[in-house]
Amino acid sequence: MIDQSNIFKFKKNIDAALILSDKNRFYFTQFASTAGILVLAPSKQPVFFTDPRYYEMADELKDKGIDTKLYEIGSSSLDMVKAYFEEIGAKTIGYEDTELTVAQFNGIQQAFADYTLEPMGDAISLMRSFKTEEEIAYIKKAQEITDSAFEHILTFIKEGVTEREIAIELEHQMKLLGADGLAFDTIVASGVNGSKPHAHPTDKKVEKGDAITMDFGARYNGYCSDMTRTVFLGEPSKEMRNIYNIVLLAQSNAIKNIKAGLSGKEVDALAREVIVANGYGANFTHSTGHSLGIDIHEAPNASKACETIFRANQLVTIEPGIYIPGVGGVRIEDIVYIKENEIEDLTKSQKTIIIL
Repeated sequence: MIDQSNIFKFKKNIDAALILSDKNRFYFTQFASTAGILVLAPSKQPVFFTDPRYYEMADELKDKGIDTKLYEIGSSSLDMVKAYFEEIGAKTIGYEDTELTVAQFNGIQQAFADYTLEPMGDAISLMRSFKTEEEIAYIKKAQEITDSAFEHILTFIKEGVTEREIAIELEHQMKLLGADGLAFDTIVASGVNGSKPHAHPTDKKVEKGDAITMDFGARYNGYCSDMTRTVFLGEPSKEMRNIYNIVLLAQSNAIKNIKAGLSGKEVDALAREVIVANGYGANFTHSTGHSLGIDIHEAPNASKACETIFRANQLVTIEPGIYIPGVGGVRIEDIVYIKENEIEDLTKSQKTIIIL
C-alpha cells in the first residue's frame, strides 16, 4: 500500500492534493476506475469521490483507510470536493499540471476560484519513481509472465508465419499466463522491418535468415513489464551476427556497471560507448532506457540528455539497439532494479544468440 502522506514530503506548500488522473488515482489507492476524484490532505484520511458505477467496489477501500463519498451522475463532483476543502480548512490546493487537459484545468480553475491552485509539477512522478516492495513484486510477476511468453513463442515461430501472427500469439500467451492486459502495443519486426525501432506488426511473412525483433510486455495488477529479444530464423548473415554481438556487449556493459549514484546520461553512455567504438554510433537512434511502473515509460530515463541521478529502489530498462535501413536491426532489453549496493536483472530470458 502506498503511503499517501509522502506526497506532502515532495510538495510541502499545499494543504491538499487534488488527484484527477486515472493512473495517479490508481497509484495512491490501487483501485482502477475511469472516473472519480481522490483528495489527499496532511493528517487526514484520504477521500475518494465517485459515482454510482464504482461506489460499491470503491467502498471496499475503507479497509485500506480510504473514505468514499458518492456523487450522483449529473451532479457536480467538484462542488462536493469544494465543500470538503471548506470542512478541513484547505486553502492551497495542489493539482496535476502534468496530467490535466486544458478543459479539466479550466474546470478546476472555475470551481476553485477562491483557492490558491499550486501545480505539483513532477512531485508525483518523482514519488512514483521509487518503488515499494509490493510494486516490485507486481513488476517481477509481470516480467515472469513475459519471459514465459517468450519461451513459448520460440516454438511458434517458423517460416511463413507473419509478424502479426507472432504478435497475436505473444499477447494470447501473456493473458493465458495471468496478465491483466498488455503493457503496450506489441512490436514485432522481421528482416528489413527491423530497422524501424517501433515498427508495427504487418502481414510480412518471416523468411529464412530474418532477424525477428520482439518488444512486448505484460501488465499485472496494474504494473508493466517490458522486454525485447531479437532471434534469427536460420543462420544470420555475417553482418547481422556481428551487430547482434555488439548490441549484446553494449547491454552487458551497461548492466554490469550501472549503480545507484550514476546519472541517466552516464548510464546511457555505458551502452552507447560500446556501439560507437564499433562504428555503429549513428545507428543507435534512441536512448538506452527508461523507468516503468504503472506507465510503460516513467522517469528517470537513461538518455544522453538526462542529468537525473539514479537512486536505490528505482528501475530502468537497458535496451541498446542498432538499426540499418534496408538491412534490419537488433535490440535487446532487460529491466534492471537498482538497489543500495547492487542491482537485480528482472529479465531472465536467454540473450546469447538464438537461431531457430
